[in-house]
Amino acid sequence: MAMALLAPDSTDTSIEPATGIGLRCRRCASQNPVGGRFCGECGTPLRPRCERRQVSVLLVDVSGFTAMSERLDPEEVREIMEAAFEVIEDTVHRHDGTINQFLGDGVMALFGVVAGIEDHPRRALSAARAIQEGLEPLRETVRRRHGMEFRVRMGVHTGPVVLGVIGGDLRTDYTAAGQTTGVAARLVSLARAGEIVVSDYTRALV
Repeated sequence: MAMALLAPDSTDTSIEPATGIGLRCRRCASQNPVGGRFCGECGTPLRPRCERRQVSVLLVDVSGFTAMSERLDPEEVREIMEAAFEVIEDTVHRHDGTINQFLGDGVMALFGVVAGIEDHPRRALSAARAIQEGLEPLRETVRRRHGMEFRVRMGVHTGPVVLGVIGGDLRTDYTAAGQTTGVAARLVSLARAGEIVVSDYTRALV
């Protein structure tokens, strides 16, 4: 599997904000947030048809999560992970990405879900770098309070997925299915703590 380690460089990572994210109600045509079950204006159930789209997947995994869970009190672990997720979620949204899943010890984010964004590989890589930087204060706090290293490892891959709502009447999720998410997961498994592993295909698109 072709891949590359992403090293800090002088690439311009400025991002222009985008608009248009959401699901359009088939009854009143109002725009609603991705993942919503009902229209905020008229209450019509939002069940969009699945669509095939090229996206960039960013998978973030907390290195050493099991060891941290064994050593610290569950409430301490929750506080650390909550702080980390807040940084990751804010960074992803600032780069016009969408949180696809919280995975317990990680996050899967999608770039390219927002209509009209074609530079999603660049946004995904920029978000990965920004996450590393944004988590530094938390890393220092964990080291000072608990004498432990808190680091994440990340994988980025670009490819086709099928986007859509899955689930039943009691619970639905807006998610992505396909090999692309699996490749991103394999890249994460190859990364060491603090590393970002990027597929060659994604690198070629940046």
